[in-house]
Amino acid sequence: MPAAARDSSAPLPREVSLARIISQGLIPATAASDVVQAVAGRLAIQGQQVSAVPHALLVRAPAATLVDVEAAFARGDLVRSWPMRGTVHITTAADHHWLRAALMHRTDAWVRRSEADYGVDTALCERAAEVALGLIDDQGPLTRSVLLAAWQEAGLIEAFRGEDVSVYRRRHLLVRLQREGILVQGPRSGNEHLVMDARPLPDADSGPAGADVAHSGAGHRAACAHIAYRYAAGHGPVSAEDLSRWTTLPKTQATRALEDAVELGEEQTTASADDAGDPAGTRLPLARAVVEGGANGGLRVLGPGESAPKAGLLYMRADLPDLLSAHRGAAQATHFLGSFDELHVGYKDRSCLTDDDGERLICPASNGMFRPILVDRGQIVAVRPVGEGLLWKGGAAPSARVERDVNRAVTRMEYRLAQ
Repeated sequence: MPAAARDSSAPLPREVSLARIISQGLIPATAASDVVQAVAGRLAIQGQQVSAVPHALLVRAPAATLVDVEAAFARGDLVRSWPMRGTVHITTAADHHWLRAALMHRTDAWVRRSEADYGVDTALCERAAEVALGLIDDQGPLTRSVLLAAWQEAGLIEAFRGEDVSVYRRRHLLVRLQREGILVQGPRSGNEHLVMDARPLPDADSGPAGADVAHSGAGHRAACAHIAYRYAAGHGPVSAEDLSRWTTLPKTQATRALEDAVELGEEQTTASADDAGDPAGTRLPLARAVVEGGANGGLRVLGPGESAPKAGLLYMRADLPDLLSAHRGAAQATHFLGSFDELHVGYKDRSCLTDDDGERLICPASNGMFRPILVDRGQIVAVRPVGEGLLWKGGAAPSARVERDVNRAVTRMEYRLAQ
């Protein structure tokens, strides 16, 4: 008998949230040894708000400091760009090009609109790249303002069809040249990352799937399997819908990629708990699981040969149930996470973490701008808008214990961010 399909309208149990906290490296047992490994373990971490990036990295690397974050970007070990979903992410330099190449086709429609609406065509991009790379050769990594001024001076931000499209052209050129692997953002300078030449980074053929990973290439399916593996290991439990939303791959392709990822995880199984995201030779096996028991239920790993349900199938690192059993207290602890943290934005189904009221508290304007969050016992209990005080879900702290632990978590992280 196949496992029963979960009602997609029912919220995921809190147990899933605790398991995700563990996979995300937010407890000591699965935390990263440094900020580069913190990113590698998730494959990519959303990074559109520059000021929130150190928070996302330090919370996953307890021994690291703000100096370590700055150094990782200065060395070129970490980069910031638009590798997928039309959204800014932080990746390791080693993962940047192959991930970008494997998913670039998902923004082809955006490129066509950019050409039609603002004249950002191949010829314009080639001229913009020539200007940018020449300036970088002369001056090194550039501030955004210096680069945009150079494009303006070169006549690249001119009117299109008699309309002033300068605002759009600036952004579209920046995104397009990073999407296509010519430019990338590297060293931090104040509240921005400097623009640098992306071509010296490890190329797309050097990734774990090997050569030819673009959409029409022979290595594309293997690349998607590696993406699915890293996502499930560093974010799980996750569904095909979650992976589809994270990458914009169609659900059918996301499903196939996750099944391929399960096979990939069976190839080599010699990893330790903090190595979930990495190279062949240190790869953890994945497991398929279902939730049972409703909102107060839990996860059950499917046995060998057990038929999967038609809906509600989840994928995760196979040792997650054991980790949850051994480290439940650490997962239930209070976690202060920054704006756009992957524990929230990294999934389509976030019902285990919060409800509709919580979502409105996190993003009150429904404009895609997310506030820093406080999570206790696997649930969002408050947000802390930048420069403001705590805003409690429900209007007040649920208990004196939660209020105390939330304030301690905020104080600890603010101290680390100030060092």
